[in-house]
Amino acid sequence: MTFRHLLCVGMASNNSPDDVADQRGVKMTQVFRSKNSRRRFLQGLGAVGVAGFAGCLGDDDDTDPGDTPPDDVPDTMVLNAVQRFGTVDPAKGTDYTQVMAMVNLYDPLVFPDGEGVMQPHIAEDWTISEDGLEYVFELRDDITFHSGNQLTAEDVVFSVERMLGIGEGYSSLVGAVLDADNVVAEDDYTVSMTLEEPHAPFLSVLSLQFIVDKEFIQETADDDLGSELLDDVDAGSGAYELGDFERGSHIEFERFDDYFIDFHQNSMREVRVEIFDEDSTVLSSMRTGALDMTSQYQSMSMYDTLLEEEDIAVEDIPTATLLYFKMNTQRAPTDDIEVRKAIAYGFDYETAYSEIVSVAEPAQGPVAPVFDAHNPDVEQPTYDPEYARQILEDAGYEEGEVEIVFTHVRDVDRQEQNALLFQDNMEDIGIEVEINPQTWGRMTEMATDPEQTGHVNHVFYGPVYPAVDAYLFNMYHSEAAATWMSMEHLEDDQVDSLIDQSRAAIDPDEQADLQRQAQARIAELYPSIFVYVETKRHAWHENIGGYTFRPAMSFDYWWHDYYWDV
Repeated sequence: MTFRHLLCVGMASNNSPDDVADQRGVKMTQVFRSKNSRRRFLQGLGAVGVAGFAGCLGDDDDTDPGDTPPDDVPDTMVLNAVQRFGTVDPAKGTDYTQVMAMVNLYDPLVFPDGEGVMQPHIAEDWTISEDGLEYVFELRDDITFHSGNQLTAEDVVFSVERMLGIGEGYSSLVGAVLDADNVVAEDDYTVSMTLEEPHAPFLSVLSLQFIVDKEFIQETADDDLGSELLDDVDAGSGAYELGDFERGSHIEFERFDDYFIDFHQNSMREVRVEIFDEDSTVLSSMRTGALDMTSQYQSMSMYDTLLEEEDIAVEDIPTATLLYFKMNTQRAPTDDIEVRKAIAYGFDYETAYSEIVSVAEPAQGPVAPVFDAHNPDVEQPTYDPEYARQILEDAGYEEGEVEIVFTHVRDVDRQEQNALLFQDNMEDIGIEVEINPQTWGRMTEMATDPEQTGHVNHVFYGPVYPAVDAYLFNMYHSEAAATWMSMEHLEDDQVDSLIDQSRAAIDPDEQADLQRQAQARIAELYPSIFVYVETKRHAWHENIGGYTFRPAMSFDYWWHDYYWDV
């Protein structure tokens, strides 16, 4: 079969919301609430039906993975992503495209299932001491790296040392309670890890500790840790190997036939991810078959259009991801809690979740309600511009005195629409907003310094490991790494204390209670606007099966799950 290349990216895109709003000279809220204007502005956004899933989950498939695939199984699945793969190094990556690469090229000790429960993976068994300090992992003895080297306990020890030594990515999650000296290879296939203190989410965190090939790195890299090598080279044991990779253009994953878990007989031999987000190009590529699956970040109108196509399914998938407007608590004027509170009550949530996307659910605090430890009693601000103006007046601010910068990823329709809605809402309460669209790469760079981080930042965040702690620590603890996840740069002793106590609580009920208290305290400080809980939307051709949702970022893009349903 011939490889199916995508259509050339560069077709003319539709008018942006900025152009439409400027031409019409009306407020965004009026545009969304006028039926005719909304139709013209959002190109038909409205109530969305759920398309049939036609074999996408494949739970009832009884095909022997060892059978010979039919002749009509394609070679390559092609999908698009809306941001570049900045790195494929498992010690550095943090965002959704980077984790997509990591989870396919590398293997962790444990792997989340559809409920977020950690299942055996590289580690086939483990024990935890009664005091919660010592973890002993028994490794499989049949795993080989893509280089052909055998995976052993020494590779696990080296991988932890490497992550902590480089000090980027998710190293702060592992290093918070684990010193590299306390990771020991007891024998070829047994590893012990002794924590400095009990850490309830530790097992979940280990889903992000991907194991690298020590021998390959030390033989190939210019430095002992391969800190530059793995930005572009694969040293993993994952279900797929790294193929052609051009950072701003595309990335290819090639099936690793010696993987330790059997593939479905119709599994994807190759997966190619193209980097573009123009609706017109995505639409035409899906119609011609050059694209098999869309990103989840296209406009609602494009998905509505694809619903009309005979061989394309569009599925709405509940998630644990929230849209946050992250407010920089270290930079004036959003360092003032009264300004943040006014902003929170001055934003029109309903328009954002029912009109701009139409399939999202209202948020209730900083954590998605899918988790048992979600606090349903958190005070969630509602749209009340009169109250918002009163807050500013009581705080001594005059009309137009507060000026802020709203940063979002450029050229993404939904984010542009949210930015314009926010700008109009803030104008109504006397706050001037400068919209500052940036590339995602630039936004992540800005996040490392509070002085460079925008006042308000449009960020989607779902738990990078399936636990409430993934929200609380990564976004709101003062010791969390300064990344796109923590653009609030919050520093609050009470929040820190509650999070620390919850992490040390071995009893699940005690842990959940502390986490609910932390959510309430965070909400009181207004570091973020909790806009809505996202419902992920994908379109794909109906011959694609196997999609499996897992409540951890990008683990549902584990290509090993996918197969051609033919």
